[in-house]
Formats: sequence, structure tokens, C-alpha cells
Amino acid sequence: MIPFFRKIRKKMADDNKPIKYLRYAIGEIALVVIGILIALQINNWNEDRKRQNEEVALLSDIRLNLETMLINFIKDTTDNSIDIRVYGKIESYIKNDLPYSNELDTAIGSLTFWNSPFINASAYNTLQSKGLDLIKNEALKNQIVKMYEYDAKRLTEDYEEGEKQLNSLIVDPFFAKHMRRLPKKSLVIAIPNDFENLKKNDEFANILSMVIRQRKRGIVIYGEVIVEMKSLIHEIEKEVALRNE
Repeated sequence: MIPFFRKIRKKMADDNKPIKYLRYAIGEIALVVIGILIALQINNWNEDRKRQNEEVALLSDIRLNLETMLINFIKDTTDNSIDIRVYGKIESYIKNDLPYSNELDTAIGSLTFWNSPFINASAYNTLQSKGLDLIKNEALKNQIVKMYEYDAKRLTEDYEEGEKQLNSLIVDPFFAKHMRRLPKKSLVIAIPNDFENLKKNDEFANILSMVIRQRKRGIVIYGEVIVEMKSLIHEIEKEVALRNE
């Protein structure tokens, strides 16, 4: 097309027709400008498409991370419920002044153990490095940020820290004085040195109540985070489906 206009321009210049030449020159310039604008539009469309594909991929990765966390959190909640039940059994033995039984070995052994919440933030960290504005849906973006910057941190900075403090300052020191592990039998069981005296020890009763309370707090916090997580997974699934239409 451009060589065609150049031939016309040369002919008109040779024929000494400056007005017609000027019109064709303007037309040629306009054609070039239009071509540039079309090229820019195509480039912008390609960039938007690339950004959308990147957004969908990241949202899908975040959803997978959340689903893994959800499975772990549900398990943690179940384990906390089991802990509460077995610690309650120890309390029952004390209350009813029952002799020690081997069924308490696992309960005694688990006093210094708890499930730490596993936060899988790999996709979220990638999103942060690329820029949160990659997520076009403002409400969804805020929900994702809330999950990782507030909800998940409640588990690590509130519940988990509470367990660490309780264990290091109270449970573990008492355990070292009054319990004995049996590593040759199992790594997770233990027995009291003197259960009869332990039943009369108010400090031990207090420790049991504190550990049970902490596990109950964990169930509450886990439960609230699980509700938010299920909602977020659902919203991400909707957004990804919308982007793929």
C-alpha cells in the first residue's frame, strides 16, 4: 500500500500537481498513523490477555494452597478434639481416684505436643512480588489479603504462640520433673513417676485445665478461619470460571 502511494506521489510531483500531491501525502501519513494505532491496540490486547492469564494462574495456585491448608486445619481441629477428650480422661481418673492405667500412656505423652498450623503462602508471596493489583476483583483481592495477613496470622501469632508459651514456661518444666518417656516402646507415650501423688497435685490439675482451655481456643480459632477459607475458595473458583468464559 505504501509503495503504491509513493508511486502516485512521484507521478504528481513530476506532473507539477502540488495540491493533489499534498492530499496524497496527508493520506499516506494518516494511513501510517492508523497502522501504528492498530498495532498499539493489538499490543495492548495481547498484554491484557497475558495479564489475565497470569491472574487466573495465580488465583488457581492460591486456591490449591488454600485447599491444602484447609485439609490440614480440619485435621488439626480433629486432633485438638481428641486431645481434649484424652486429657479429660486423666481428669476423670483424678476426680474418681482411680489407679493408673496404661490407657493414659498416650494422653500423658501428648501433653507437650500439639499440631502447629501449616500456612502455605507460596502463591500469595508470588502475588505480592508481582503486585496485588494483578487481581482485578477488588473485593476478592481484599479477601485474599485478609486471609493471609489476618486470619492465618491468628493461628500462628495467637494460637500457636499461646501453645509455645504454655509449653515452654509451664508444661515442659513440670513434665520433666514428674513424667518419664519410654522411647524404647514409643516416642509419643509417657508415664507419671508417681501417679498417686500426681492425683493430689493441684499444679498438675491446673496444668491440665490450662492445656484443655488452650486446645479449645484452638478449635474456636481454627473453626473461624476454616469458615473464611471455604468462602474464599468458593469466590476464587467463581472468579476463575468468569475469567475463563
